[in-house]
Amino acid sequence: MTTSSDGPVLSRKPIPAAGMQSMKPRYAAIDVGTNSIRLLVVEQRDGRLEPLLRLGESCRLGEGLEAQGVISRDAEERASQTLSRFVRRARSLGPRRIGIAATHALRSATNGMDVADRLGRSVGLSVEILSAEDEAHFVYESAREALGPERLPEPCLVMDIGGGSVELVRGEGGRVARWLSLEVGCVRLTERFLPDDPPEASDLARLDAHVREALGGHDDLFGAVIGGAGVGGTLTALAALDLGLERYEASRVEGYSLTREAIDSWSERLARMPRAEREGMAAIGAGRADIIVAGCSVVREVIRRSGLPGLLVSTQGLRYSLARRLASADRPTA
Repeated sequence: MTTSSDGPVLSRKPIPAAGMQSMKPRYAAIDVGTNSIRLLVVEQRDGRLEPLLRLGESCRLGEGLEAQGVISRDAEERASQTLSRFVRRARSLGPRRIGIAATHALRSATNGMDVADRLGRSVGLSVEILSAEDEAHFVYESAREALGPERLPEPCLVMDIGGGSVELVRGEGGRVARWLSLEVGCVRLTERFLPDDPPEASDLARLDAHVREALGGHDDLFGAVIGGAGVGGTLTALAALDLGLERYEASRVEGYSLTREAIDSWSERLARMPRAEREGMAAIGAGRADIIVAGCSVVREVIRRSGLPGLLVSTQGLRYSLARRLASADRPTA
């Protein structure tokens, strides 16, 4: 990927998807993250991109990355199997183009480019490794598109908590004014600070201190923001918990207002629970039960530093912006 003054642009025109295509233009976007791989298939209707299929699965691509600095063979194999299954599912819906974007795990691992190449060859598509700046632009674009300027007034702060990193974006005047990418993602923090189940109080204190230090010294990012939004599994899980959902429903989570008080309450409750109890909660599940406590630490510190009363939660992360870029790249040029 490369960037322009208007944000990230595709470094090369996406390869058309093989096989039969639908009558209405469809596009498939796949986000290869540190903890999860997510698929979105959209269809163009009356100038809008309407979601047809959303899938997500935890394959923990970044497992052990904090300690070893590389993607392990086991993690790569899990990711390859999930990616292959998602690409097959996407192709069954006849998209014109399929785009695959990878984030922190492949960006930071010493063998990340080699893994991306092997993953791409296994499905016959290119796997683009996004820069941190590109990822930040995508996150902001997705939140602004999903929530609109009325619900997300500016200057605003948008955060995306991933498994390996956290992207923080300050939006002003409909554009990215400042951005920051920090290696305080849920998987990294859990592996480094939370070895016990449930976490020890001393380890939680060390975690919180590390997060405070990592987020310190960025007043130009946090200062005087009046709107706030967040994407990523930690925030959508917290919203689903606060809504009391017995099963995850994206339509109800989208746009939910998660207050500071709710964030504090759920963070404290989850930290006291053993992992098995968190796994049994439909809003969390097995793929996030061990890392959500670390994610909560980051959310609480962002809220504290920004002074925001809470965050609007969006389910529309990076893959939505990627899908829009795929559709834009498909338009004929004058």
